[in-house]
Amino acid sequence: MPATKTYNVSGNREDLSDIITLLEPESTPLVSMAKKGTASGTFFEWQTDDLSTASFDGVLEGEDATTFDDKAANRAKLGNYVQKLRRTYGVSDLQEIVDTAGVSSEFANAEGKAVRELKRDLESAVCSAQDRQADDGTNAYKTRGMLKWLGVGGQPGDIPAGFQNVANDTTGTQTESTFNSVLQELYEANGMPGGQLTLIAGPGLKREISNFARQEGATTALNYQVTQPAESKKISLTVNFYEGDFGNVAIVPSVFVNRTSGSATIDADAGLLIDPEYVGIHMLKAESTSELENRGGGRRGFADLVAGLAVYSPKAHGYFN
Repeated sequence: MPATKTYNVSGNREDLSDIITLLEPESTPLVSMAKKGTASGTFFEWQTDDLSTASFDGVLEGEDATTFDDKAANRAKLGNYVQKLRRTYGVSDLQEIVDTAGVSSEFANAEGKAVRELKRDLESAVCSAQDRQADDGTNAYKTRGMLKWLGVGGQPGDIPAGFQNVANDTTGTQTESTFNSVLQELYEANGMPGGQLTLIAGPGLKREISNFARQEGATTALNYQVTQPAESKKISLTVNFYEGDFGNVAIVPSVFVNRTSGSATIDADAGLLIDPEYVGIHMLKAESTSELENRGGGRRGFADLVAGLAVYSPKAHGYFN
């Protein structure tokens, strides 16, 4: 048997692939679907209004108009703070010039990764239940997250009662009945003026909705008939678009709903039922990257943005939690 073998020769070159695999979710549905606006200060505001309750008492023949309604009486002003988000990166002078597998420029790779992380940070912030917060020199500005706008943890005191969220379910596992109840609540409050809803659903909630067709775990199962060409060799039992009595809902899975900053814990059962016409992201400073002075140790930089969430009317949306 030869004495020299691969495992006892220190000079053998390792076969290191020029591929780096990054397995992390990057879909940011709320940031992607929201209207884009601008903010001119750290606190930005918008107005919301409502129609008066329907009245059909009738008017006497020949009766003059003697009283006049204030059509601005229902109007309310809402506002939110922006939040500054930042991701930093630095690469030593030697690391930048050595040959690294899968990376042509360590600094460019770090910069690109920081930008991608920043987008996830913004999605997590606007899908959260954090409340708005002013910068006081100790605590940073925070933008109020969507779940807090909708009343999770208590209705914010600055939202008038007539504009607060009314459509939600916190009872636990979703059934088609409880899901439709939320859609009905939303319809009764608004008539669904936007015409199309999107549910940003945690993975557990998404699975529960797909189970509507199968009634998994039910004591009395429904007959579910599938007609599909045999040559496809598959049966599709997923629900990505729900057509209900009170509107159509596109269902998009997400792992960024109701997250806590710095925590990897996923709230699998949380969901945001969004009318995209009534939500926006307002930018004070658009996403950008900056390279700092190299003080001799290597290149340094950061990516940042300053933005806030605008919920034009909280009662236009719903949630599951």
